[in-house]
Amino acid sequence: MSWRIIFTAAFFFLNACSVTPEKPLQDFQLTSRQHLQQLQDWAFEGRLAVVDENDSVSLSIVWRHGQDRDDIELAGPLAQGRTKISVSPGQVTIDDGESRNVYLGEPEQVFAEQLGVDMPVGALKFWVLGVNEPKYSYTEQPGGFLQSGWLVIYREMQKANSEVLPKKITAEKDRAKIKLIIDQWEI
Repeated sequence: MSWRIIFTAAFFFLNACSVTPEKPLQDFQLTSRQHLQQLQDWAFEGRLAVVDENDSVSLSIVWRHGQDRDDIELAGPLAQGRTKISVSPGQVTIDDGESRNVYLGEPEQVFAEQLGVDMPVGALKFWVLGVNEPKYSYTEQPGGFLQSGWLVIYREMQKANSEVLPKKITAEKDRAKIKLIIDQWEI
């Protein structure tokens, strides 16, 4: 088989993959999802991108949520720069493999001071499930909602056991943008 035939076949295959449409935004319905705010144990694996006016970073993410604790593992390309973060009420532990530090305070404040990122950690544990954070008001938007200044949009949903959960999420506030692609759910 000639290289020209292989190249042509690969070109058409890759083009066919790239035009696969995402599920339309109207698939997301916030009002039918409120029961997920009560979900106590879940986990997912995926990819995370965080962008602000100063920096951008792409990471793999594994997030395990329990009743009183969230364990988040982040790793850069080729699993470099692995960081384990544990969040419990009033405390954040960050282990970068070289040192393990415990910080007292609200997770958003600790993330901003120690990691230099504007990350709504308390709300994210709800947003990743496709629901609003119940403590704060929100305004529904096409494909998502606006909460605490963040516009959260669900670009694609996926089936996980008997639930429909997010696959592609974006959250934007001012010049900060978070993109999350969830490859695998465990509920």
